[in-house]
Amino acid sequence: MNRVLYIITILFLVVIALSCRLKRETKKEIKEVVKNEEGVDIIFEKMKEAQFNFRTISLKFSATATDSKDKGTSFSGNLRIVKDREIWLSISPALGIEAFRVYITNDSVKMINRIKKTYFRGDYQLINDLLNTPFDFDMLQAFLTGNDFNYYENNVFKVGEDDLFYRISTIGRKKLKNYVENQSDIDKVLVQDMWINPETYKIVRQQIKEIKKENNKLTIDYLFFEKIGNALFPNSYTVKVDAENKLIIDVAYEKIKVDEEVTIPFTIPSSYKPMKEGEE
Repeated sequence: MNRVLYIITILFLVVIALSCRLKRETKKEIKEVVKNEEGVDIIFEKMKEAQFNFRTISLKFSATATDSKDKGTSFSGNLRIVKDREIWLSISPALGIEAFRVYITNDSVKMINRIKKTYFRGDYQLINDLLNTPFDFDMLQAFLTGNDFNYYENNVFKVGEDDLFYRISTIGRKKLKNYVENQSDIDKVLVQDMWINPETYKIVRQQIKEIKKENNKLTIDYLFFEKIGNALFPNSYTVKVDAENKLIIDVAYEKIKVDEEVTIPFTIPSSYKPMKEGEE
């Protein structure tokens, strides 16, 4: 027995030593890239190579939302994405009966509340009010898939180090001119930080706020990734909203299907009434 304990102890110490050595080597590599004048360009190039590319995504999810009053709500549902075109959500609370259906495009947000038999048809203000963050389609698609924004500037970042990750930051990221659709796109300036894994070049944390609303902040931590094809896709993450009304959402994906044909069923029943202002 003593010999077994001795061997286990030695193995444990070896693992710790190797772990410390790897951490030192990782930190050294991070410092070298940070010192490089082209460090940001290097990181963005590798991030692009590691990006999860897809045509369509279909998956099931489970989630728990907790507000500032510690009131938790669990729900599940289905998510479907047609890249750069459509996002579709079906949300079910307990018992598995659909309560909400959401259909999002580049310029519109539509939602059905099956419990109250009401509907919403409008723009992104509904999502912005819910999460206290200035969302558009590109941002929402990126957050759901663990990618960076496709249609925003990359030339405004600075690179730094944060423990074992690259941290790239900007105090003013704007939408690319070719993709500006309205005045709100022009006025929107994001304060953004991203933490990048130096081995996989995947985003492990992302934090954004609008420059006009410094007290409102949204943070996403990608906890686990799943290899699908040749790329990594996040299958578990936490969303934290710091605003007047705080919110934490824990999300887990399962049964992820990529590049299969998907249907996007969304019809507002003629008997449904428009949602009243402030209705959820």
